[in-house]
Amino acid sequence: MAGYSYITLAQLRGELLARLQDSGAVFTTVPEANIYIAEALHVLNAQTFAQGMTDFQFDFAVGDTWKTLNVAGSPRERTVTDAQLYTQMEAMLLEPMSGGTWTGTNQYNVGLLSAALEYRRDELLLQSAANPASISQNAPLMAVRSTLPDSTLDLFRVRYIAQDGSMPYVLGREDILTKNAFGPLLAINPGSPESWMITANAPLTFDVSCPTNQPATLDMIVSNAGASLVPPTPTVLGLPDDWAWVAMYGALADVLANSPEGHDSEREKYCLQRYQQGLKAMLRLPWLLQATVASIPVDTPSYKEMDSWLQNWESRQPTGDPMVVVGGIDFVALAPFNTGQGFGTGGFGGGGFGGSTVPVSTVLTVVGNAPIPVVDADEVQLSRDGVDAVLSYAQHVASFKMGGAEFMQTIPLLEQFEAYCRKKNSQYAALGIFRPQILMEGNRREEIDPRFEMETNVKR
Repeated sequence: MAGYSYITLAQLRGELLARLQDSGAVFTTVPEANIYIAEALHVLNAQTFAQGMTDFQFDFAVGDTWKTLNVAGSPRERTVTDAQLYTQMEAMLLEPMSGGTWTGTNQYNVGLLSAALEYRRDELLLQSAANPASISQNAPLMAVRSTLPDSTLDLFRVRYIAQDGSMPYVLGREDILTKNAFGPLLAINPGSPESWMITANAPLTFDVSCPTNQPATLDMIVSNAGASLVPPTPTVLGLPDDWAWVAMYGALADVLANSPEGHDSEREKYCLQRYQQGLKAMLRLPWLLQATVASIPVDTPSYKEMDSWLQNWESRQPTGDPMVVVGGIDFVALAPFNTGQGFGTGGFGGGGFGGSTVPVSTVLTVVGNAPIPVVDADEVQLSRDGVDAVLSYAQHVASFKMGGAEFMQTIPLLEQFEAYCRKKNSQYAALGIFRPQILMEGNRREEIDPRFEMETNVKR
């Protein structure tokens, strides 16, 4: 694959250390400098997708339903661990870089770092819905209430699958007011439910509109919390790699606010601002740009669009018109599901694809993780015009440990980096007619069914 080959990690690090007036890597060690360069590359890719756009062949085998792109070999694989972030936070707090095993002063401890990081990670997962999953459980027979696993952050979709062989269907979403207004007797008349609603015990319980009168399954899409962090064992954080820094700055804000000996209100405020800016950007982060099946472009609607257009699209989607349905960030399905029956005589576009035992191959154009150099000889995948911006960002973050006025004087370096990102996005926008629409392709559900009410829409 073609790439940049004009500068290595060792050369870029040398330029960073020269800017820090520490060419001997005395005050900023080699591993530490590498961490700051990696963060700069992650943030650059998060804000401009400069080197991340890539095509990824993603196969649907027979029997596959919803699938996550967070798998080995995927450009969207999530690999950043909590131990990596502890190591960086330790360096930024002038503590020994020992990961999940604390060897530093009494100002902080790894338990403080871990608790803050887990809290901020799950807050990000709730607001960005970046950890969707498909779960199934039995419908409550002759009852209305179901309880979700306590790892559930949000419930998006409920599909009712009766065991009598009738066609499955998606339940509409209501609230208590609409249910009581249009069906006051539903709660005492068993039948097949038509809707679901969050109850007073939200978010872990929900009710269906009437008691179910036969055995059935509720097939759901939920947003999950991340795995528990148990240092010193490294745990994959569960956020997209290019956005893990957002959780880190949120955790640093909490640590600097709550440590009796290490309190620093100025840097706490800075970290909280970085966290809030990153959180706002994550709410609409681009990740999927387009998809093809059998080399033919296909639509990438949200499940909300598909449910409105065709009930039980999982098996009823026209065989000559497949689609890649988006269930959330890094979470997709093929419509119809690959049942092993093929996609009709003649197949898609007349060429045929699928079959009783043949996987269906899609090619997804996604915003992949930023390529991060690991060893000194690795070539940094960075356009020449971005070197100064990356070095400015890395210099700024490397100065965090100085604190006080010395650190605050480096804020213009961050502003220079952000100005470069805006200019780069402006350049890319001029290259395409519908760039804003393309970037939102993976988030179409947010346009028609937002998960959060905008403050400007709240009526008092």
